[in-house]
Amino acid sequence: MIVLGHHCVMEQQMHGLNALVVEEEYLVAADIAETLRAAGAANITIEDDPAAARALDFSGFAVAVIEAKFGSADAVALCAALRAARVPVVVTSADAAVQAMFTGATPLAKPFDTQTLLAACAAARQRQP
Repeated sequence: MIVLGHHCVMEQQMHGLNALVVEEEYLVAADIAETLRAAGAANITIEDDPAAARALDFSGFAVAVIEAKFGSADAVALCAALRAARVPVVVTSADAAVQAMFTGATPLAKPFDTQTLLAACAAARQRQP
């Protein structure tokens, strides 16, 4: 992060990229989306239901941030579908055991701050084969 006077300008880690945010809580989803926008994301698609998100065309997403939803089958299936489409996935949860259910995803413990979210997105993008 670069600090200019009283204003903070985030590095453009997501410059021009598209992201998917799947989060049940609107305010949490909006906060994640704003963080990604501030980091340069071009477009952010927000869904509150992992089953509905599975119907999306994943081809344009550079990263997805999804809520673990207590290990729900729909969230696990969404993670698998995203990974099959070669979309890097960050899974958020307050429970490490739940996060472990999401094979190939980068875990992100709740609560998290802006820098931790961006670091998890960068790590997910780097580990994607």
